[in-house]
Amino acid sequence: MGRWSERLARPFLSFAGITPGGRVLDVACGTGVLSKALADAGASVIGIDASEGYLEGARRNRSHTNIAYEHGDIRRMRFDRGTFDAAVSTLALDVLPEIEQVVAEMKRVTRPGGVVASGVHQFFGGMPAFDLVSHTAAVLHAGFSELRSMRAGRKLFWPNGQAALWRKMGLTDVTEVPVVVDCEYPSFADYWATFTGGQGSMSGPLMALSDDERGTIEQHARAGYLVGLPDGPRSFPMMFRVVRGVVPA
Repeated sequence: MGRWSERLARPFLSFAGITPGGRVLDVACGTGVLSKALADAGASVIGIDASEGYLEGARRNRSHTNIAYEHGDIRRMRFDRGTFDAAVSTLALDVLPEIEQVVAEMKRVTRPGGVVASGVHQFFGGMPAFDLVSHTAAVLHAGFSELRSMRAGRKLFWPNGQAALWRKMGLTDVTEVPVVVDCEYPSFADYWATFTGGQGSMSGPLMALSDDERGTIEQHARAGYLVGLPDGPRSFPMMFRVVRGVVPA
């Protein structure tokens, strides 16, 4: 997601209904994109993450007088019950194995009447830029077919999957909506570099292939990117599923 995460922050916060002056916990804050957007909107923020590397980047690049970044285990957080007016998270629950435990913690540390909200990728059908490479590689290599099925088949991140989890966890007034962000690339080289730069679940398996195997995938992906037209800018929509719920009294 990298460069596009800032484009998600504003519509996510608008949907979540975070009000200025509130105390907000950013769960799995990563590089601090959402924490900074919250602070800029007038919230007092604690951003918590298990990665010191991400936190170092957040403190360096997205510092703010209203943000405190801290290292911690989001499955067992140190905060007392009802500490925050809201607990939010973006682009995190879809990569965590203990999702229910984390959502339960988000609910626990949020006061009655407070908001718990999340935004994640819609892996099935919502990532055409990713799918162009994923589908191509899946036709040519069985391992990529398995990877595609593993990612796209997670029904928790299909439409209303998170909403069902929010209700299961006892949250009320639950709403889930799609949010679409345009992902723009100036050229095929820039697009392809997002899959070969070492980040994301596709990069490792792709770079583990031989040069010839990877080159074949690149050739087909290039044809899909260009669609018979000169190289240049292309825009791909990316869909996210965002959900909010209220902690009952």
